[in-house]
Amino acid sequence: MTKLAMAAVAAGAMAGEPAEAAKMVKRDDASLSAMLVGTWVNPPDSADYEGIPSAEVFNADGTYSYIEYEDKECQRVSGAVHSKWYVWDGTIVNEVGEGKTLKDEIVNMAPKKMVLRSLEDSLTYHRVRSTAKTRACAGTPPQPK
Repeated sequence: MTKLAMAAVAAGAMAGEPAEAAKMVKRDDASLSAMLVGTWVNPPDSADYEGIPSAEVFNADGTYSYIEYEDKECQRVSGAVHSKWYVWDGTIVNEVGEGKTLKDEIVNMAPKKMVLRSLEDSLTYHRVRSTAKTRACAGTPPQPK
């Protein structure tokens, strides 16, 4: 599982262009948190996609799951990491344990797509909200047993 080492990265980024950045409106942390709740998938056109179907689940209670699948239909879970998350000053903070946190700046947040920039390695990447029309891991993914 190549991504489980960086699993709790609460991420997602679409390539933002300067003109788009000028139009972005700064949202408060509570609004960003509310928009983040749900299941997001790593699409093949994201900068961090490694050919492994995965989903990130941000729950309203502050719990988070990163799930990788063995199949493109996202029915067989190959591994999962669980942690806590919150938004602070426009940054998703993921508490991965043992005092370690991973942080992703929210570059752009829209109802169906979010763009994040990792504060660990400055990589900008995106996630799309999981729906019946998403290409990979459509709908709410099965939870690991």
